[in-house]
Amino acid sequence: MMFTNSSHSLDLKPRMMTMASLSRVLINVRFHMMQGEVEEAVRSLVDEWRGALTEGYADDVVKLHETTLELADRFPLAEAVSHVLHRATVAYARAGDFTAATVTAARMVSVWRARCQRNPTPDNLAGHIHALDTMAGIFRARDMAASVVGCLVELAEWHLTHGNNVGVAWALREIGALALRSGNLTNAAEKFTRADEIYADEAGDTSVVEERAECHVLLGRLAHINGDHETARLWFERAAVHLKDDAESEVRSLIEGLSIGDTLPELRILKVGVFGLPFWENDAQSDSIPCSEISA
Repeated sequence: MMFTNSSHSLDLKPRMMTMASLSRVLINVRFHMMQGEVEEAVRSLVDEWRGALTEGYADDVVKLHETTLELADRFPLAEAVSHVLHRATVAYARAGDFTAATVTAARMVSVWRARCQRNPTPDNLAGHIHALDTMAGIFRARDMAASVVGCLVELAEWHLTHGNNVGVAWALREIGALALRSGNLTNAAEKFTRADEIYADEAGDTSVVEERAECHVLLGRLAHINGDHETARLWFERAAVHLKDDAESEVRSLIEGLSIGDTLPELRILKVGVFGLPFWENDAQSDSIPCSEISA
């Protein structure tokens, strides 16, 4: 269900940013904007953002930020613009400036929201999911749980509008995971139960069966927290039947954990909530920006 990066990506190389070199870059960017050459402008800006907050000066970053937002203003529907906004968000997040990251991530969401409103193709919807996930990652870093939920609600609304019930179930499951992590067990139970009902109606496809099994793992965790170990075991056993390889092994470890004590083992794959994870901590993933408009 989640957005997956394209195999075509822009290979970002670090470079030193000096005031003189940046000035030349921004002059070229403005020329490209005047000519309507969005991809060329994005290439130049993305390259500068790579080392902006570690090798540049404060004034340079301000100029780079302003030019990036101007590009977004001039070309609000250009997919390529979202790539440089993502790069800026990564740079800010790595530097710990989550306020500035919120600005660039929000503009990234705006690009894909506008594209979806104009032409809701599967690719545009996938891009919007990715942008909302990026935005949610920044909100999570700022402990803004309600805003993360807002991203998921918007995601669910888009899926509901376009008849993707499995997407709605996934969003509800993630809202439930947030509630579980915050200790709101009643809300978590409501969201997990509703998601499970939707998955049941859509059963048949292998991916749906596996997603539902992951939901059952969460229901098992909820039962365990409520002290109902027998119900937790039933949910885990039900999930294990439909999961494979490492995921199945992890569920088996949960079942074994119920027999050992009150604390369940930490899991690597079946985490409680996967929406809005700190994407900027993964160097390879953060530096490989999906590009369908920009040739490598």
